[in-house]
Amino acid sequence: MKTLLINPPMYDQRKYGKPFILPYGPPLGIAYLASTLETHGFVVKAIDMFDYSWDKVKQTLEKEQPDVVGITCLTEQRASPLEVAKLSKTINKDCVVIMGGIHPTIMCEQVLEHWPVDIIVLGEGEETIKELMICLEGKRDIGDIHGIAYKYQGKIIKTPPRQLIHNMDDIPFPAYKYFDFNRYTGGYEILKGTWNGKQLENLRFVPIISTRGCVGSCQFCSTPFFWQKWRTRTAKNVVDEMEFLTKNFGCGFFNFADDIFTVNKNRVVDLCKEIIDRKLDIVWDCETRVNFIWEDMLEWMIKSGCYCISFGVESASETVLKAIKKKTTPEQIEHAIKLTKQMGMKTKTLLMVGNPGEDDHTVRDTTRMIETVRPDFISVSEAMVFPGTELYELAKQKGLVNDDYWLTDRPAPYFTIENNLEKLLEWSNIIMSANAGIIGKILRRLRNILERSTGLRVTGEGIEYRKNGLVKRLVTWT
Repeated sequence: MKTLLINPPMYDQRKYGKPFILPYGPPLGIAYLASTLETHGFVVKAIDMFDYSWDKVKQTLEKEQPDVVGITCLTEQRASPLEVAKLSKTINKDCVVIMGGIHPTIMCEQVLEHWPVDIIVLGEGEETIKELMICLEGKRDIGDIHGIAYKYQGKIIKTPPRQLIHNMDDIPFPAYKYFDFNRYTGGYEILKGTWNGKQLENLRFVPIISTRGCVGSCQFCSTPFFWQKWRTRTAKNVVDEMEFLTKNFGCGFFNFADDIFTVNKNRVVDLCKEIIDRKLDIVWDCETRVNFIWEDMLEWMIKSGCYCISFGVESASETVLKAIKKKTTPEQIEHAIKLTKQMGMKTKTLLMVGNPGEDDHTVRDTTRMIETVRPDFISVSEAMVFPGTELYELAKQKGLVNDDYWLTDRPAPYFTIENNLEKLLEWSNIIMSANAGIIGKILRRLRNILERSTGLRVTGEGIEYRKNGLVKRLVTWT
């Protein structure tokens, strides 16, 4: 029995005013599943189709002739996994289509009812996919497998939740051999300039995961729903993988793609010491919260090659922070960013506008923080509504969205119950301007005036028309 694991083509949402963003590195989800199946003797292949045409997807399925197709599915990209599932069934009606990822985990009943999908893996997939393969070989009953949803005689069956993998060192390293690192070039914002004598743009970039889950419970985030509990790999196990990637794939820049990296100070210090003891000449970055920063930990981080820390700040307004259940304070935000910069590392603030409680005064709180601490990089996004979050339940109660929305191909809706999209975009520009020089501020003000008066917005992707919540792409550069 042959299994083909697929990361689908990127769905082009530019028609809805969303940018076309290419991936920074290999899809670790299917890479972990592939290595797990290989370890247990199953015939498997993983393919990243992010840049495939649909003709090429069809040709690949016809060539590989898999018995089982496993597809990863994100909410924003759900139209592409659906198309892969349809093609798989068209080419071979007896092919078993398994889908996993955050969207089918949360919306499993809807997916099974409306999509040509046979089985959904709910949440963490390594142990489940292994047992499913045993089942499909006729050696086990599907109803005995925990952590799945499937169709049986016209009904949707959900089995009991699967116990989490507590010893994450037991999971084999991702099957990187299936991916050409040369396909993942550019796009990662902080890979600019020189640091410690290294030209960052020339370093081979790779994401790596050292923890799963998050200790937070933010109103807008679905991570706690999916991963349930924060769990870690040991420092030795993580650095073993880093050393493997440097020696076998020439990787020089590691992005810790953990939702939150520095919860346990001792674990981070141990990891840094492992990097130093093995003399790994690398650069790395991570993301964390502002309430998990300590000076002695930062000292070890920079010694081991940490170039930048991205902070999930969201807002510097106490009102908004309380509304979204961030459990951080404006004082912690300023302290963490200032201390990190003093230690010699770059800082990036990840910000949002338009969450509940947002207004001109709360945005001003955020701009004051930016003007005070001057982070090296800023990312601002407008609050969006995703299933599996408290914000989604609020949006449903207020009539902004319902479950049928996810049967369309549209991206996640903006949270526009309290403020319209034009206001959210205005606030985004104001915050971005706060860290710009005088010329940058003047140019952004002129752009804001143009947008407010005409509804037209010029971006790196093209020219858009935005008015009364409508986003329409008029001209596309690429």
